[in-house]
Amino acid sequence: MNDTALASPANLLFVDDEPNILKALKRLFRSADYNVLLAENGEQGLQLLENNPIDLIISDMRMPQMDGAEFLSRAAERWPDTIRILLTGFADLESTVTAVNKGKIYSYCSKPWEDNELKILVNNALEQKRLREERQQLFAIIHQQNQELKELNEQLEDKVQLRTEQLKLSLQRIDGAHNALKKQFTNTIKTFARIIEMRPGIKSGHSKYIAENAKLLAQRMGADGDAIKDILYAGLLLQIGKISLPDSLLWQPLNQMSTAGKRRYLSHGQEGWSLLNGIEHLKNAAELILHQHEHYDGSGEPHGLSGDKIPLGSRILAVIRDYICSLDGFITGSAMSIDDAKKRLEQKKDSLYDPNVVDRFLCMLAELTAEDQRPIIEISWTQLQPGMEAVEIIHNGILFLKDQILSQSQIDKILDMRKHSKDLILRVRV
Repeated sequence: MNDTALASPANLLFVDDEPNILKALKRLFRSADYNVLLAENGEQGLQLLENNPIDLIISDMRMPQMDGAEFLSRAAERWPDTIRILLTGFADLESTVTAVNKGKIYSYCSKPWEDNELKILVNNALEQKRLREERQQLFAIIHQQNQELKELNEQLEDKVQLRTEQLKLSLQRIDGAHNALKKQFTNTIKTFARIIEMRPGIKSGHSKYIAENAKLLAQRMGADGDAIKDILYAGLLLQIGKISLPDSLLWQPLNQMSTAGKRRYLSHGQEGWSLLNGIEHLKNAAELILHQHEHYDGSGEPHGLSGDKIPLGSRILAVIRDYICSLDGFITGSAMSIDDAKKRLEQKKDSLYDPNVVDRFLCMLAELTAEDQRPIIEISWTQLQPGMEAVEIIHNGILFLKDQILSQSQIDKILDMRKHSKDLILRVRV
């Protein structure tokens, strides 16, 4: 990826008919990380957008001639990739809701704002924009790798027909390239999984835990090599569809969701399928992701499949996914103990889960971990929170912290270290 592009200052556009507000915003974001442009009305704002690449817009709601809702709506039509934030007063709440829907606004901030909260909001918005752009680049890399692999296979067929003696040499070269591409492809998937989990609200470290344990369980249940690979890829990308979910759902426990909210949340499997189905080497993994919320008794989503009609990989992923989600509190709103999480799996056999998968998984847990040991996962720096139990924090290959409950001051030190080096490994206990 282009490190220079990632390091370049973000272009911010502030639109407000009050000069004092514009001056205050310009002072607040005066740093090497930002280029600030100012406009006193919507028309000036549109003109600046026409002539400058803008990453993020902050616009006031109440302005003469063209209010913030209309301005951001017009900006969304022509520059959909630009992040849009609305400044609004408490009295404008109803019109703000309309503006959020019409202008596809990322968020809004009440006036008067709190400086630190506004800076955090802008930083998070720009981070999400960067991650979205990286995701597009990663898909381009995956597509290019598929094309290269296809070309290599075509060349192989031509060489087989032309020269028998050269076949062995050609096969050796192609096997080497093929293995390198497969390794690079797997590494790309793992990197992409980490990027997905950098979005606040998407559980960091879960995908790796689910993928690795699903692979082990599939091996124990006699799955073949290709099926195991598909299950591994599906586990790593299990949460990709959550990128399209609103923040309100990502932070809400499953049992507290409304009927409509739960249906929207469960649709992330279909979203993931639609994103991955067009990639040749991920078609089977996409199918496993699509059916991850099917129930063994046929009451699940999206097609109401039951029993062995649900792909084995989907049945495996569902059990391991809900086990770790029970431990971190997503299922019921409060974290379960290991014993309670296991009991829940036992209770839901034959209804939600394949009983054979549950039995094999619980047997595997008993063999691999101590009875009181909670899973250890590797998380992104974006999801550090006070109170987390850090198993180990490693910076540039050196152990920084071990077996400690993180305080805010320790988290601040960790984030400061990250500014100077990206080689940071964060392992916490669920």
